[in-house]
Amino acid sequence: MSVNIYDTANQLEQDLRNSEEFAELKRAFAAIKEDEEANGVYNEFRQVQQLIQQKQMMGEQVTEEEAKQAQTISEKINENEVISQLLEAEKRVGTMIDDINQTVLKPVRELYQ
Repeated sequence: MSVNIYDTANQLEQDLRNSEEFAELKRAFAAIKEDEEANGVYNEFRQVQQLIQQKQMMGEQVTEEEAKQAQTISEKINENEVISQLLEAEKRVGTMIDDINQTVLKPVRELYQ
């Protein structure tokens, strides 16, 4: 019997969409969009995060000012319950995806051991 791995991947996508972890993430993201203050802080956080990641990928140093900006926005994030809930939900979905990746890549890892 032949297995179509793409059918399995498509089923996995649907299972992810229907998971409680993803439902929590959607609810948390909707809450951010509904809260003007949280949405502004979250967008600022994403911009600072992207800037720092781009610099790191290019091998550039993060300036002291950028580090201070990241610290300030991090403090705002920690003070905002709506954003904290989103970050926790993102973490749970990310952990689930990491676990799935480990499972999917297991045959390849075993091959090279």
